[in-house]
Amino acid sequence: MYVAIRDFTVLWVGYRGVFAGLKDLDLRGFELYVDRNLKGGRYTDMGETFSLGFDFSTDQKRRALIKELESNDLTICAVLVENDFGKDDIKAEIKWVVDACRVASSLGVEAVRINSVMRPKPGVTEEEYVKRTAQCVREILQSTEDISLAMENHGIIGNRREFILAVLDAVNSERMGLTLDTGNFYWYGYPLEEVYKIIEDFTPHVKHTHLKNLTFPENRKRVMRKPGEGWPASAATLYEGDIDHRRIVDALRHAGYEKDLTIEDESLSHFPPDQRVRILRKDIEFVKRLIRPHR
Repeated sequence: MYVAIRDFTVLWVGYRGVFAGLKDLDLRGFELYVDRNLKGGRYTDMGETFSLGFDFSTDQKRRALIKELESNDLTICAVLVENDFGKDDIKAEIKWVVDACRVASSLGVEAVRINSVMRPKPGVTEEEYVKRTAQCVREILQSTEDISLAMENHGIIGNRREFILAVLDAVNSERMGLTLDTGNFYWYGYPLEEVYKIIEDFTPHVKHTHLKNLTFPENRKRVMRKPGEGWPASAATLYEGDIDHRRIVDALRHAGYEKDLTIEDESLSHFPPDQRVRILRKDIEFVKRLIRPHR
């Protein structure tokens, strides 16, 4: 396993460019956002918007990016898209993912992180969304080769254990797996010990990761809560939150996972801008220690 980071996070802490930030943070791996126009365009998260500054819309531009990656000794751990299979224009969502898969293939990237249903509509059952998501994924797999789809446990429906299991079973493909977000099950409201059990059950399906953490008052850690309770105040650094990432890394290692551990610390907004790089460095060192063999 190795430490990686989201391209958005690098800019969020104040670096003017992703590559410069990676060099200063002593990281090689990063997750690359691909928009509908096949560029790393404007991306909004946590109330912040950044232009990521990449363009992979043509073969020539992708070859130039590959050379730049090689010259900087950098690697892309996964491509990220912000699709939503709950939208009415489902063909556009499928096309976005298929196009991103082709970009990933040309860049030598193995996995594309996808969403399932982000904005469920009243009157549509979870079973219907399972069928819809599975059908979209099957169409994408049929239209692409080699690339794995890594569905994140993200949002309301997408964090439900039963939904994820049903989609995996319906697709039934080695190329279909998960982006394991280590904080999102806890955000959804599962009690802390249940979070570990869910994650351990899903480790055989993990293709990619997002590492984040949260913290709750003692009387809220071990009970079922409503999705998003206390958010974003509940966001915590990787090294101080409630979730024991050592336990999660050990579970991933036991399952044979050898890929990225991608940092997505959403607590950075709690700190003044001039302190965020320092906090992120502590996150990075914390994760590096988790990867090192036990002594």
